[in-house]
Amino acid sequence: MTTETHDQMIAAFQEYFKWQDRFHYRQSDEAGIKARNALSEIRDLASTRRKEIQALRKERRELREGKNGRPLKETYK
Repeated sequence: MTTETHDQMIAAFQEYFKWQDRFHYRQSDEAGIKARNALSEIRDLASTRRKEIQALRKERRELREGKNGRPLKETYK
C-alpha cells in the first residue's frame, strides 16, 4: 500500500541519485547544488510521511479501544 507522499519520496530519491552521480563522476558544481536541493525535498517529504504514519497509528490505537498488542489467549478449563 503506497501513498502519494511515498511515491513523491521515491521520485525525489531517484532525482537525488541522478544528480549525485553527475556531481561525483563529472565533478559538476551545478549537479552538487541540485543534489542538495533533492536532499532537502527528501527531508521535507520524510517529515510529512512521518506525520502520516503517526496519525494512522493513533487512529488504529483508538479503534482498538486502548488494547495494546495481541488479544489475550483464551484458556479453557
